[in-house]
Amino acid sequence: MGRENCTETWTVYHVRLGDSVTVTVQGPRGTRKERLNKIEDLPAMYSQMVRSMLSGAAATTDSSAVDRKNVTSGQNQQQRVRADAIWYAKLGYGATSADEFHAGPQFGFGRRWELDRFGIDLGFLNFLMYQNSSEFEGVSAGWVEIGFDYFFEPSANNTFYIGAGLSLGSHSIPGGSRGEFTGGGLQVKGTLGYEMFRASTIRLLIQLESTAPLYRLSRTYYDPATSVESTDHTYAPNLLLSLGLGWGNNNDDD
Repeated sequence: MGRENCTETWTVYHVRLGDSVTVTVQGPRGTRKERLNKIEDLPAMYSQMVRSMLSGAAATTDSSAVDRKNVTSGQNQQQRVRADAIWYAKLGYGATSADEFHAGPQFGFGRRWELDRFGIDLGFLNFLMYQNSSEFEGVSAGWVEIGFDYFFEPSANNTFYIGAGLSLGSHSIPGGSRGEFTGGGLQVKGTLGYEMFRASTIRLLIQLESTAPLYRLSRTYYDPATSVESTDHTYAPNLLLSLGLGWGNNNDDD
């Protein structure tokens, strides 16, 4: 066929390897080359490539070259990096300096999603039980927590990490003869930890945490001698050291 009267010349050719097809379109406005998983996607890809060349837009899934009628099977199966997903439980010891020094056992639970370098941590039901010589006399609770972790050696089996996050918590701290300090609200949290066995489906976590409430605790005390009611306030930062066990899916698993 002659090309004498053509204002534009387009060239289309294909290379097939197994079930996949590589299609190349060349024209005065550029060249587009795409790989398809199956030959049945050719009409849809022709539509995308021509639209891309005429408009100058890239042939991506969020461009005008793609619409609801020309999506290929490969575009319908987007590839994503899979994160490790582990549950964990931790047990340790903690203390606060609010209205003198109080300490006791600490425990909590959570779910963590990890990439090589970064992680997202969702904690819940984290409790620090204040204990005297004979009984528990108060508690600090982190009802729900969300944090972000940074791993210093992303490809290592064992690595240090740091983290920061926010939580919703409450406190009931003994205050001697004048009664308990209580309060609740938003808290900030910092973490320094060491995670072991990252290449497996189990993890061992050693974690030092510091939690600082963004509110003050209060108590109201009535003095019968003076018939005066007064309110005291205090802050309740916590320092926690815990050992945790994690279990779940490694991103190398099928």
